[in-house]
Amino acid sequence: MLALVEGVLDFLAALPMHSRYPDHGRDRAYTRSYRISRLVVGFLGVLLPIVFIVGEAAYLRGGVHVRGSLSAYYHTSMQDIYVGGLCVIAFLLITYMAGEPASWDFWASAIAGLALLVLVFFPTSRSGLPADAPACGSVPEPAGCSPVEQTLGEHPTAVVHAVSAAVFIAFLAVMSFLFAISEVRSAKERAAAEASSRPGMFQKPSLFRIHSICGLVIVAAVIWVFAGAQLGELTPLYVGEVASVLAFGVSWLFAGFYCSAPTRSGRAADSELASQG
Repeated sequence: MLALVEGVLDFLAALPMHSRYPDHGRDRAYTRSYRISRLVVGFLGVLLPIVFIVGEAAYLRGGVHVRGSLSAYYHTSMQDIYVGGLCVIAFLLITYMAGEPASWDFWASAIAGLALLVLVFFPTSRSGLPADAPACGSVPEPAGCSPVEQTLGEHPTAVVHAVSAAVFIAFLAVMSFLFAISEVRSAKERAAAEASSRPGMFQKPSLFRIHSICGLVIVAAVIWVFAGAQLGELTPLYVGEVASVLAFGVSWLFAGFYCSAPTRSGRAADSELASQG
C-alpha cells in the first residue's frame, strides 16, 4: 500500500504543474507573466470603448451611435461586457506589483483598481429619461435601476460614481508618468553607462517620451471634460473618457511589450531571494 501511495505521489510530482525553470530562469518566466498582465490591461483599455459602440450597434441592429459617456453603457445592452471588462482591469490593477507593496507603482495601480471597482458597482445616472421620470429609490422600482441605486438613491450613487471616476482617471495619469520615470537612469546607472556604448539619461528615450505623452494626454482629456466643446454627437465627457482610456491602454501596451523593470543578473536575483527566505 505504501509503495502504491509513493508511486502516485511520484507521478503527481512529475506533472508539469510547477515552474520548469531552475534558479534565475524562474525569474525570467515570471517576468514574462508580469508583462502579459500589462498587455492584457493595455488591450482591454484600447478595445473596450470600440466594443461598446460596435457591440451595441450589432445588438440593436441599427446605426452606430455613441452615448454621452462610457459610464452610460452600464444602462445599455452592453452592461455585462461593461461590468466584466472593467472588473478584469480592476483586479489586474489591484494585484499588479503586489510583490513590491512598498513601491509607488503598487499603490498607484491598487488605488486605481479599487476606484474602478467602486465606479462599476456604483453606476452613473440613467440617461435619456423624461424630466418627470421617477428616480431610482422610488416605489415601485423604476426600470433600469441597479440594487445599489435603488437602495441609496440615483443621485447619491451617481455622486460616488463621479468621485471614483475622477480618482481612477487621475491615477491612470500617475501610472503613465511612473512608467516614464522607470526609464530614467539613476546616477549610479548613468555613471556605469558612460563607460559603455549607450550613455545617456534614459534607458529607452522613446519609451520615456511615449509614456510621458500618454500621461499628458490623460491630463489634457480631463481638462477637455470641463472646458471642451461638443464634437457633433460626442460630448466633452465622452471624448475625455475615451481619450484617457485609450492613452492608458497605449501606455500599458508599451510597458508590456518592453520590460520596464531593471534587469538583474541571476546571482543578484538568487541573493535577493535567499535574503527574503
